[in-house]
Amino acid sequence: MSQENLHKGHRKRMKDKADGCSALYDHEILELLLFTAQPRVNTNPAAHALLDRFGTLKGVFSASTEELKTVKGIGDSSASLIRVVGEISRRMGSTEGVAVLKNTEDCKKFISMRFYGKAEEYLEFYHLGKGGKIKRIVSFTSADRNRASTDTRSILNDITEIKPESIVVAHNHPNGCADPSENDDIFTRRLRLICKMSNVTFADHIIFAGRNNFFSYRTSGRLEEVTQNLEI
Repeated sequence: MSQENLHKGHRKRMKDKADGCSALYDHEILELLLFTAQPRVNTNPAAHALLDRFGTLKGVFSASTEELKTVKGIGDSSASLIRVVGEISRRMGSTEGVAVLKNTEDCKKFISMRFYGKAEEYLEFYHLGKGGKIKRIVSFTSADRNRASTDTRSILNDITEIKPESIVVAHNHPNGCADPSENDDIFTRRLRLICKMSNVTFADHIIFAGRNNFFSYRTSGRLEEVTQNLEI
C-alpha cells in the first residue's frame, strides 16, 4: 500500500473515531483539528509537539500566534486556526483549567504523566505563575539535554521572556534509579543561582525513574545541602 493511501486510511479512522469525541486523547483532538489547516500532511507529530511545548489543551489554545509558530509543523494557517478555536472556547465560557503545581505531590503526578514510558532522557523546565499555574514548559530530549544543561544564557532568556514566579525542573533516569548524580547536584546548584539572580523562586528539581520512583531535591533536604553558602 502506498504512503498516500496509508495516510488517507489513518485520516478516515481518526474521523470515524471523532464520532465519540469524549474518548479521544488530547493529541488526537489536536490532530483532527489540524487536518483542516494541513489537508495533505501527517499532523500527528505536530499535535504531540504542541502538547510537549504547552503541556495541556488549555495551554495550547491560550498560546499566542508567535508562540504557536515556534512549534515544528505549525505555520500561519495552523496557528490562526488554533487561535480561533481558543477564542471560541473562551467566549463560550470554558472552565477547563491549566495544570497547577502547588506542591510536590502535584509535581510528581504531572511529571509521571509527562515522563512515564519514555525510553530517552528528557529535561523539562516548568515556569509557574501565581498559584502554581504552568505558564510555559521548556522541554529538551537526550539529543540536546547536554546543551541545555550548560546553556545559562538560554535559561536566563526564557526567564526574561516568560517572567515566572517560580520554576520546577524535572528530568528522568531511564535506568530506573532515581538517585541524583554529582552532575545533577552541580546542575541544581547552578539553577538555583540563576533563579536567585533573576528574583525567581527555584521550587524543586525532581528526578523521575519510574512509577512511584522519584527523588525530590526539596523534600529530601538535598536542595539546601547543595546550595549552602550560595552567593551571586
